[in-house]
Amino acid sequence: MNETDILTKTAAGSNEIKSRARQLPPRLRGLLIMVDGARSVAQLRQAAEQLGAAADAVEALLQMGLVQSPEPAEAPAPSAEPPKATTEAERFRAAQKFMNDTAVDALGLRAFFFTLKLERCSSCDDLRAVLPDFAKAVTKGGGADFGGTAQARATEMLR
Repeated sequence: MNETDILTKTAAGSNEIKSRARQLPPRLRGLLIMVDGARSVAQLRQAAEQLGAAADAVEALLQMGLVQSPEPAEAPAPSAEPPKATTEAERFRAAQKFMNDTAVDALGLRAFFFTLKLERCSSCDDLRAVLPDFAKAVTKGGGADFGGTAQARATEMLR
């Protein structure tokens, strides 16, 4: 596996996010949540370090069959940064989905009131205004490291 390979969740990985059947440690689960088909192995290793996950966390997810490297024909050209949405509307949709999915994954049903706040947002500026609430919610559900990393990712998406 190359550091520039882009990883995606497998069907088992997506199912694990929803069901929590394997009862992954919180930091490993947080890393699984961050696998989005746009981050390279190197970026995921850095995220694992920020989350305080084990040094071999990316390999552990691969061995469990929760993530995979796409087939070469399907893989996007590797880049240092994930592709950025080009229009304000695309950035808004991507950031809103990320914030919603991350909060629900971190809090489960307890994320209900936060998701209502997200539904009322109609622009990137509105999402920026709820970033402190987002950080508080995901920190509560996933810990300080996870909350900080998720907030940084959301902020990056809204630029």
